[in-house]
Amino acid sequence: MNIDWSALLVVAVASVVAASVTVSLFATGIKLFATPAAGAAEATAARDDETDDVSEPTRPRAATAAGIVCFALSGLAVLIGVYLIVPALHGG
Repeated sequence: MNIDWSALLVVAVASVVAASVTVSLFATGIKLFATPAAGAAEATAARDDETDDVSEPTRPRAATAAGIVCFALSGLAVLIGVYLIVPALHGG
């Protein structure tokens, strides 16, 4: 039994890179959704999530759009990974 070490290295590097990209995209999407509105006051003991005034402006539209794009790219990376792993999906 021979192990193709170069192929093993390629798979290991590709899986670490793919996982890092997927997690980074998802985390960036979460961070963009947590972007406060311009001019919003900092959260303090007197002003936290439970007492926020909901009539204040929401997060910037660009941050919302970018967050959605990050989530979509993260989901696409997961779907591509599933496609590559399951042979029945690509006739392998």
